[in-house]
Parts: sequence; C-alpha cells; structure tokens
Amino acid sequence: MFILNAFLTVMLVGIITLIIVGSAFAIYVKNNVDIKVDETKFELNSTNTTTKLYYYEYSDRENRIGKAVELEDARLYGGSNSIFVPYSQIPKDLINAFVAIEDQRFWDHKGVDWYRTVGAGLNFILAFQDEFGASTITQQLIKNVTGEDDYKIQRKIQEIFWALDLESKKSKEDILTLYLNVINLSQNCYGVQAAANTYFGKDVSELTLLECACIAAITNNPSYYNPIRFPEHNKERRQTIIWQMYKQEMISEDEMNAIYDLEPEFNLKSGDSSSNAINSWYTDMVINDVVDDLIELGYTSQAANLLVYSGGLNIYTCMDPKVQDVLDEVYASEEYFPEHTSGMPAQSSMIIIDPYTGDILGVAGGKGEKKGNRIQNFATDTVRPAGSSIKPVSVYAPALESGLITYSSVYDDTPVNYGTNNTTPWPHNLPDVYGGLTNINSAIERSVNTVAVKVLQDLTPSASFEFCRDKLGMESLIEILELSNGTRLTDIDYAALALGQQNYGVTVREITAAYTAFANDGVFNSAHSYLKVTTADGEVLLSNEDPGNIVMSEENAAIMTKMLSNVVSNGTAKSISLKKTVNCAGKTGTTSNDYDRWFIGYTPYFIGGVWYGYEYPKSLSTLKSNPCVSIWDTVMTKLHQSYIDDAANGGAALRTFGTPSNVIKATYCKDSGLLMTDACRADPRGNRAETGYFVAGTQPNSYCTTHVMVNYDTATGCIASSRCPYENIKRIGLIEVTDRSFPIQMTITDAQYVYRDLPPTTEPGGWWGEPFFIHTIPNGTYVGISSAEAQYNQFCWHHFNFDAFHRGQLTVTGIRAYN
Repeated sequence: MFILNAFLTVMLVGIITLIIVGSAFAIYVKNNVDIKVDETKFELNSTNTTTKLYYYEYSDRENRIGKAVELEDARLYGGSNSIFVPYSQIPKDLINAFVAIEDQRFWDHKGVDWYRTVGAGLNFILAFQDEFGASTITQQLIKNVTGEDDYKIQRKIQEIFWALDLESKKSKEDILTLYLNVINLSQNCYGVQAAANTYFGKDVSELTLLECACIAAITNNPSYYNPIRFPEHNKERRQTIIWQMYKQEMISEDEMNAIYDLEPEFNLKSGDSSSNAINSWYTDMVINDVVDDLIELGYTSQAANLLVYSGGLNIYTCMDPKVQDVLDEVYASEEYFPEHTSGMPAQSSMIIIDPYTGDILGVAGGKGEKKGNRIQNFATDTVRPAGSSIKPVSVYAPALESGLITYSSVYDDTPVNYGTNNTTPWPHNLPDVYGGLTNINSAIERSVNTVAVKVLQDLTPSASFEFCRDKLGMESLIEILELSNGTRLTDIDYAALALGQQNYGVTVREITAAYTAFANDGVFNSAHSYLKVTTADGEVLLSNEDPGNIVMSEENAAIMTKMLSNVVSNGTAKSISLKKTVNCAGKTGTTSNDYDRWFIGYTPYFIGGVWYGYEYPKSLSTLKSNPCVSIWDTVMTKLHQSYIDDAANGGAALRTFGTPSNVIKATYCKDSGLLMTDACRADPRGNRAETGYFVAGTQPNSYCTTHVMVNYDTATGCIASSRCPYENIKRIGLIEVTDRSFPIQMTITDAQYVYRDLPPTTEPGGWWGEPFFIHTIPNGTYVGISSAEAQYNQFCWHHFNFDAFHRGQLTVTGIRAYN
C-alpha cells in the first residue's frame, strides 16, 4: 500500500507539474509569440512573371492628372540573381535531392518534424549547444522569407507555429516551389533557376541527376559548399545527398553508382541568360528603391529581389522621359565635361527632381556608357562630402527659421580659432582671404566659411544636425559610429555641418531633395522614384505618395531663395547663362581637399544636383572652374528650352520665384545690418547701402552704430588730428570694430577702414603701415591689417609734433568728427 501511495503521489505531482508548465507555456506563447504567419509574404505570381515599369503622361503634373504609359524597354524578365521557375519545370531529381538531404519527412509532416525537433531540443538542453537544427523545408522557407533566423528560443517557438500555420494554408508543392526559388545558392544566385544558369549554362529543367545533387549540396552553407571555390567540400556533401537519395529509394543503386564519383562539368555564365539588356540608370534606381522598401515591409533581400524581377509587378515610376533623355544625351558625351591632363577620367552624376512633389524625374549615375545592371550609381549610392553646398540647409535655413539671423545680420569674417599652437587660423575661406564684417547675404553669395561656422556656433551643431537628419531626411549623416578600433565618428560637428567636411558624406539624391524646402515654400518632399507598386492582380503592394512636411515658413523659404539667387547672379555660380531668361538659384560646393565639386540649383520648374570628382578620390586642383556649374547650365538650358520658346511665341509666361506678401524689402548698411546713416554713406569704399528681404517685423529698425565719422587729411591721405590744416579736412565714415584680437597678425580686407578710440595721451601710430590706434593694442595681440602697403587708417604724422607730445605739451585730439 505504501508503494502504491508513493506511486500515485509521484504521478499526481507529475500531472500538476505538467499542468503548471503547460499553463506557463500557454501564457508565454500568448504574450510573446505571434502564432499566425503573414501569408502575403508567401505569394508569388507564377503565371505572369514579367515586371513592368510605367511613367505618367501628365496633363497636370502638380495635381498628378495623367495616364500611365509602359516603359517597354524597361521590362524585368528576371535578374542574374533571381529567376522564378514554377513547380512544373523543376526536375523530380532536384526536388528529391533537396528533400533527401534537408527534410526527408517533408511529404508527411505538417510543417514541423517532431522527431528531429525533440532530438534537437534534448541536444540543446543536455549539450548546452546554442543551436537547434532540425528545421524543415517549411521552417527554412520562413527564415528565408521573413529574415527571422537567430537562435533564440522565442524565435524557434514562433517559427514552429508559423510553419504549422503556413502548411494549413499552402500545399506542399507551393511551399517547395517558393523555397526552391528563394534559397541562397552562392555566386549571387537566389533560386535553382539562377543556379542552373550560372553553374551549368542551362535551364533548370535540363539538369542531370549529378547536377541536381551538386546544386542541392550548396544550400547548407553557400560559401563553404560553393562548387567553384571549394569543389572538395561540395563533392563530400554531394555524395552524401546521392547516398541519401538511394537510401530513401529515390534513385536506384545503378543510378547511384553511375554518378557517385563523377565530377560535374561546369559552364559558368555571368548575368541573366534570358536577357542581356542593360537597364537604364533610372530603372536600376527604381529596382533598388522597391527592393529596399519591400525589405522594410519584412521581406528578406532574396525574397524582395525575386518578387521584383519575377513577380509580375507593375511599378509606376516618377520618370519624365524627356528629362531622362536629356540627361542620357549629356552624360553619354565627353564634350560636356572638362579634359584632365592626368589621363584618368573623372566621374560625375546628376539628378533632377520636381521641386513641388519630390518626384525624381531623371538620373545619371555616371558618365559614359553604362556597362552593367545595378552597378555603382554616383547619384544615389555614393556618399561624398558636400562642401559648401550643405551650408544653406545645415546652417542658414535653420538659423533663419529660428530667428537667429536675418538677410542683413552681420558676422566678422575672421578666423574662429588658431589651433592648439595658436598659429594656425581656422577655418580658411576659398579664396583664402578674410573679409571682415560680412552680412549673411554676402556670406552665402561668396561662400564664406568663417561666417558659416560662427552662425553654427549660435545655432549649435545639434540643432543643425536635427534639422538636416530629422526634417530634411539626410540619413547619410552620422550621429554616432564606432569603428572596430574604438574610434567614434560623428557629423554633429562644425567641420561637417558648417564646412561640408562630413566623415563619409551625403548622396546627390538626398542633398538635392533637401533643397525642395526652398523651392516649395518651406515644404520638404523626400526624393522618390516611384509612386506605387501593384501586384499583377492590381493590389497595391507599396505606395509612395508624399504630401511633404513643413520644415520652415513660406516667408523664410522665399528669403533663402532670394539669397541663393544672388549666388547665381553675383556669386560663385554667376557663369550660369540660363539666368538671363529663367529665374535660377543655387549653391556651389568644394571640399577642403578639393576632391569633390558640387552644384545644387533650382528654377521654378526643376531642381538639379550635380557632383563631379574621381571614383577613387583625388585632387581636382587643376580645374580652374567648377564643372558642376557648366553641366547644370547645359542640362537645365535644354530642359527649359521648350518653356522659353513657348513664352517667346505668346504661350504661357515663364514662371518666376514667388515672394509672399509679408516679405518686404528694406535698405540697410551692409557692415552693420542696420539702417543707414550719413557715416555709412561717407565710407571711403563707397555708399554701403544694400537692399534685402525680410519677414515684416524683422527688418532693421535702428540706425547703424558701426560707422563713425572721422576727420581725414586729403593732402596726406591719413587720419587727421587737430593739427592738420582745416582746408585739408574731409569727413569720412570708418567702421568701429573693437572685438578683434588675434594671436598672430592677420590680413583682413576691411582692417584699414577700422576705427578705435585713441585716448588723448596715447601716442598715435601707423605711419609705417599700421592703424593709428596701434598703441592701444596689448603686446602680443593683433587686430589685423589689410594687404595694401599704406593703410587707409594710418595717422597723419606730417602735421603732428611728436616732440611736443612726448614732452607732455600736446595731446591727440580732432580724430573723431562729431556733429
């Protein structure tokens, strides 16, 4: 009786334990495991596998009114890495080879092989091996399609439920078909059709038994069992497969013996055997974009590629064939690009975007003939430092929007620091000149580096980075990146954001898209190559409609356009000829090492971004001008010719950049940004009046205090004192700048026009080429001089009695002229 009671007690404890464990497992599954698989990811169109691309013929582009027209030369029949093949065309030997080695009970189980699963689980528990193994073909398919392939228990449990669910919805044939079309078979092959083409130069239906075993051997570890790189590894596993096929009665003993020791004869092919056509730059870009977006939806790379190339999709692109044709024409000819004496041809790329929608209308990923599919695209793939072309979006736009600056705000164009040794001024300008007092409009027009850095100091790099990355979609900028050696990189930095010296850079596509915020009244639209993707049945798979995001006010966007228009009219892009007929605005860029040249420009019709440089970066210092400006001018002139001709013949008037009603014009002193005074008008450099644009209420409302009236001796050409003859005296306006203090002497363009108060008992100086107030400057510090041999602000020593001054019988008076 005691033994019976003990047995019953153990049984009861065991049952209770099982109930507790089972309940806990049920709760765990409920809270942590999604037991239903996303069936839509396991659908492939096997009847119409040709993917078609379309463009729109718009009657009204801005409102997207038009009809879709197929780009017949852009049909996708299957790529070199993924070609769909239906079940009926897959040889029985190939199916058996995979089943024999990967999942011998495939035709009998319901998605999970419980014998192998239990065995693998015990192995995990008893041997503490962090691998489960025992995955069925159904489970492997789930990993390939969803990308869920780590070894966590939760993932394995979820995979089991998904496999059971998938097998309740799909036939064995459908599961095997999809599996054999997405598996990685090395040599950049995904699927058995691509593998048959690549390794044996034949259709999959023509494979021999030996060739079937060879391909099936690859999948366990595509790199290790690659039959080209490691034939001995492939042979070992191939023979295992052949033995298993015999053991499982899939082939006879004679068939096994006939091929067991044979070596397959390879007929290596590169590219797609069904089509040797080279896609356009635009088609490649669209393919990459759709694949990337499918991966975002949860597809694996191989499943996404297979779907794009062989899924019978309809892709509605944003291409404008007229724009693309112009880009193809220009980028196919060397006549539009400068010659290089080094003999090594440089590269270039360009992208054209609709400023009001973000639609990519055309793209040139490189110069010359395109020689492959999905090769390096210098417009969409390559990241390069942007130079000064980034300043409008990283510095001036966010500073203007935050109220830190206006059109007329003045900063001193002088070095920000002098390095750790206090002898190396930074940053440098191009040309390497420091101009002194400079307003924002002039700084943008002349691409002044020092002003960009000083504005960024007020804005802060973090605010700039947030504006670029979060609001303008410039995702190539690096927040934090830690390298394998422990080095930490970041673009939240003055060099990256104020000077365009990023660690790696940005793409032409993303920086060009950033300029939509200026052209489209403060609304940013990300650059997109397609509007939607549908299945062969018309179901929308992807949608790319972008209403845009407001990132700055309409008024500030218009003011940025005014200043960027001055870059084209008077500044670093003044060679553009299109400006004579069409409103143009933009910004040039040159990196500090002169490895990259840029121009991002726009009109009321298009935005165009151009990059020029070498594939492997090297100096462009032999180029006297920026080739991006002339390339942009050539392409844009061709694109606008129809609008120009139409307007000339009485058609629609040419569009112009708009100005909101509450953006007003105001005149100010260019040295202070404030209202003009008589001293401003008396500046020896000429009238300092300049007219700019302001949001109403932000225009200057106080008078210039920078200019002061000073007496000047016209006979000696020096700053006068009370000892100079009255008839020689002329009142002039100099600029009072008191905060310059340099550790080394600096050449500053406006230094000779600077005034500082001179105490009556301080000896005047300057007749040897320094300012009259030189003796007020502490020893070891400097305030700058101009490059002129005789400084305009030198003291008139001709009429001053220095002996009397030294005896204390004379003081210095009469320099400052008071009303």
